[in-house]
Amino acid sequence: MKTIRLSIRSILHFRMYSGINLLGLALSLACVIIIFRYVYGEFTVDRFNKNLDRIYVITNESNSNPGNVSLASTFSSLIVPEKAFIDLKAHPGVENYTSFKKFDNSEIYVNDLKYNASILITDSAFLKFFDYQVISGASNLAEPRSALITKSFAEKLFGNQNPVGKTFQYYDEILTITGVIGQTSTKSSITYDMMISYNFYKYPPSGNAFVLLYQGVDYRTINKQFEYFSESSASSNEQIRYQLFPLSKIYFDKSIGKTTYYNNTTYNIFRQGNYDYLTLLMVVGALILLVGVISYINIYTVIILRRGRELGVKKVFGARGHNIFIQLLVENLLMTGLALMLAFLFVKMSKSFIINELHFDMISNICFDFFLSFILLICISLIATLYPFFRYQYSTVVNSIQDFDKIQSTGNLRHVFLSFQYLTTIAMIIVSLFFIKQLQFMLNADPGYRTKDIIKVMFKMPSTGGGASAITGIRDTRTPEELQMLKDRNIRISDEIAQKISSCPLITYWTRGYSPNEFGKGGQRFRFAEGEYREIRLAPANDTWLKLFDIQLIEGQLWDDTMIDVGNGTFIVVTESVLKQYGITDFNKAVLQSENENLPPFRIVGVVKDFDFLHLSQKSNLVAMTNYFNDNNDKIIASIVPGRTQEAIAFLRNLHDEMVGGEFSYSFVEDEIREMYKEDKKIATIYSIFTFIAIFISVLGLLSMSLFDIQQRRKEIAIRKVNGAMATDIIRLLLKKYFWSLLISFVIASPVAMLAINRYLEDFAHKATVSWWLFAAAIVITAGISLLTLIYQTQKAANRNPAEVVKTE
Repeated sequence: MKTIRLSIRSILHFRMYSGINLLGLALSLACVIIIFRYVYGEFTVDRFNKNLDRIYVITNESNSNPGNVSLASTFSSLIVPEKAFIDLKAHPGVENYTSFKKFDNSEIYVNDLKYNASILITDSAFLKFFDYQVISGASNLAEPRSALITKSFAEKLFGNQNPVGKTFQYYDEILTITGVIGQTSTKSSITYDMMISYNFYKYPPSGNAFVLLYQGVDYRTINKQFEYFSESSASSNEQIRYQLFPLSKIYFDKSIGKTTYYNNTTYNIFRQGNYDYLTLLMVVGALILLVGVISYINIYTVIILRRGRELGVKKVFGARGHNIFIQLLVENLLMTGLALMLAFLFVKMSKSFIINELHFDMISNICFDFFLSFILLICISLIATLYPFFRYQYSTVVNSIQDFDKIQSTGNLRHVFLSFQYLTTIAMIIVSLFFIKQLQFMLNADPGYRTKDIIKVMFKMPSTGGGASAITGIRDTRTPEELQMLKDRNIRISDEIAQKISSCPLITYWTRGYSPNEFGKGGQRFRFAEGEYREIRLAPANDTWLKLFDIQLIEGQLWDDTMIDVGNGTFIVVTESVLKQYGITDFNKAVLQSENENLPPFRIVGVVKDFDFLHLSQKSNLVAMTNYFNDNNDKIIASIVPGRTQEAIAFLRNLHDEMVGGEFSYSFVEDEIREMYKEDKKIATIYSIFTFIAIFISVLGLLSMSLFDIQQRRKEIAIRKVNGAMATDIIRLLLKKYFWSLLISFVIASPVAMLAINRYLEDFAHKATVSWWLFAAAIVITAGISLLTLIYQTQKAANRNPAEVVKTE
């Protein structure tokens, strides 16, 4: 207790230095806690499942597209040798089996209010695979009209009311909520708002599947049995093989398709983590911690320098090494402990910002927080204690009493630490500025087609399918006459919509279909002559679509009325890269043959300029546009006269309300493209915020060091002033050693930052240039902030009355 009281008294005695040190270390630790909480959450995805190591997804792979692995549901579509297992459910290694299908942005209605929900269609067996905790109601999906809801979504729909027993409308059917699912202890790779029973569907949609293997069964043994490709009953020209893949590895795996495209709409099946992004975050966390710890050690060294005589006297009166070590360690334990408490307070205060702006999932884990805090507490305290302890332990009593800073290389080592702070800060600024530049480069890059003032609006027509519903299996009771009347009405409304849009002076071009940014990755494989098969993205188009997106024809022609004999081939317009990749010199005679033998040959009739439709970090596929354009598509795309956006939106809203009714929603192609770079913006924002904090921590450390250095040299400053030195001369003299530390740090930091940037851009197809001004800005920002701090302290010392200084000495 005596040691603790002495430590507290020492901390309070140097409260200004201690306060600065506490704030800097607390900010550093708060950043570390935020980053490593998030990283830990990413690496423990799905760990809430006790049977995670026994859960596997089924995948398939086609011999026509080897290496392109996608999720599947069953083996039963294979025509396999007699001794092979036809149905995976019959395999003796499988304990249980469940199917599921996910639909994002499904429309549900609660009290006539429309909500978008992520719906998971599955069965009761699913709940035996996954340890989702049902905190209210029953965990049963046996009833066809039953549904489970997550607690967070229930609060959105019903507030604080108990959702069990409440109903909602889905596909014209009323379903009842029978249970509420609470938050899992770790993140889940499957996200959803509601679970609905497969029994709800008369004809369940084909989906994906999980299997639960018996304890001790090796999935690789099963994969070995199905390693061959076998003919599929669905296609005589295609062979497929099925394999198992561990759910525990799927979050960071990039080889398995995580999305399904239906009518060009993307449905995310699994969350997908980004290992490179996490690596970057961990590096940032380590740098912030390093800056904070170095700043802490520097300031603590300053405090020790002020206490040199105190510790020297203790040695004179017989204090042993372990006594001094324990006192210093207790001081650092108290300081680091207070910094951790303050750091957790900062984290709690910024929780809303962290979740909403940085998009960090914050699932609290007490064990992890305790472990991280304990490691930080012990390591920082020991590191901060060892340096001053060994200096005092191996110095003479006379030197200790005289001045700790006179011990050989003590002052120099502090400036080495300071240089390292400069180095880290400069490197972080360079990288942060480049992230911002790369983001702006991608956002402002010309994709090769028009994106500005292009609006998309859905004019949803009533279904005229008839027969049994593909969703619920409930038979449509409308008579053929009623259905025909509805079809005629839809045609009439569609024609009227087309007429009114065409006559609107606010719209230059319009068509139905999809914008290039909706093409997505992937395609079909074609070859020219006897060459290699290459992947081409086939897309429907017409001449209006090309004009709307300002995609320029550079050779050949577009489609015309003579190009309707698709029995002998399909006429396509391709991008320039198609000719280059296939080595086609005369496209007028060029015919591409699909790997799918059921498709006719594709004859090239025209060539347009290349355009990028994927994220610019990826190289867009070759593109071939066909004249199979769906005029019945409900999605309308229109280019608006510049400057008339609000008028055009109002016109389309009124037209929508008049023609089809319901909820009016629209989007702009430009905004959709910006949304593609959401993750890049997140990285740039996070890195910029943490860089600013690193600069602030460095300034705090510099403030303490400069304050101490100037106080140590106040008599020298006074004598120089008496001898005629100007304030500018004194400032230049005192700043000299800091300037050299800054310059050396910049020389080392520049190649380090360049190396980090090159590593980041390694897989990018389109890269911004690394400009000289990034390095100039980094040195100017660091030097400006640091030197202003130093100049302020130095000027205060230089302006003091020399007589007062000499008098106090």
